[in-house]
Amino acid sequence: MKPSALLRSISCRIPGRLLSSPAVSPLPSRTRFDQLVTPELDTLLIQGADHGSGFMTSLTFLVDALSASAAAQKIAIECLAKNNLIGCSGDIERSAIDEYLGEDNAQLLDSCRDLSETVEVIRNYSHSLQVALHSLHGLSPPTTAALARASHVLDSSDQLAMETNMKRGGGGGGGLLSRRLSQLNNNNKKSSSAADHELSEILGGSSSVASTACQILGVALSFKSKGGFPTVQSRPTSSWSCSLHELHKGLEEEMKKTRKSGGGLVMLTELRETIMAAQQLRIQIKNHNKHNELGVIVEELKRRCEALEEIIRPLDEKVDDLYRNLISLRMALLGILSQA
Repeated sequence: MKPSALLRSISCRIPGRLLSSPAVSPLPSRTRFDQLVTPELDTLLIQGADHGSGFMTSLTFLVDALSASAAAQKIAIECLAKNNLIGCSGDIERSAIDEYLGEDNAQLLDSCRDLSETVEVIRNYSHSLQVALHSLHGLSPPTTAALARASHVLDSSDQLAMETNMKRGGGGGGGLLSRRLSQLNNNNKKSSSAADHELSEILGGSSSVASTACQILGVALSFKSKGGFPTVQSRPTSSWSCSLHELHKGLEEEMKKTRKSGGGLVMLTELRETIMAAQQLRIQIKNHNKHNELGVIVEELKRRCEALEEIIRPLDEKVDDLYRNLISLRMALLGILSQA
């Protein structure tokens, strides 16, 4: 992501009518949700500018993206309570909440469950590779039977990864994000009161940020990520949506750059390195006359598996945290409906 992305995100927050008018006009008021969520997204933008190529698949960025999405859910709950939106309007408010609970929240909870399952698959993949390594450990030279066992386990590991990838599909949540941002623009035009507008922003904004994090992690944890990152077509209408728009542009640029560089796949760095080491081991098993080189690759794959399992742990914890906060927001909204 280029350093100018953050500057663009700041400049696009100034409405065009203010930029073109010679008269000094008061800036539009920002909601509390906008004020609190925008810094969370700007932090991700700054990370992209600072780290340059490869930031999207770094542990720091992925953890921070999930943290920002969990924070957005907490901010949504805080804004609902602090701004006294409970019971402030009738059918429009209930309709917005019903739609969020029935579509956005349910879909995001499903995405979190899918991501948790994928994390578990990656753990199983790593454990399976270590079983293959155990078959070769301490054998110099390894027997034909040991090589056959290791080769069979490696094939089973690949099959597990591919089956999981086919079931999961892409990163998940792309349709939700595009629909939500487009719908948010329409709601801003139709809202009859400030309360309705703010409720729409809270629900649409919190789900958009969470959807983005789920997409990013879904791509990073995919064993064969070929799909692109969905482009946000809707025009930004607030500071947070402008920052989110710039973040998406940076992510899309990163994916294109990675594919053009020759690697082709965009995934968690430690996962990619583990897969590559497993491929090297398979090649050496077929050429088992090179015993010294086989031992070096066995040790390399062992280190890669250990690094992968270590890095997966904080991601799993952050997905659980997002899930819990989505549940908390869901319960808060159900409480609103029960009092209406």
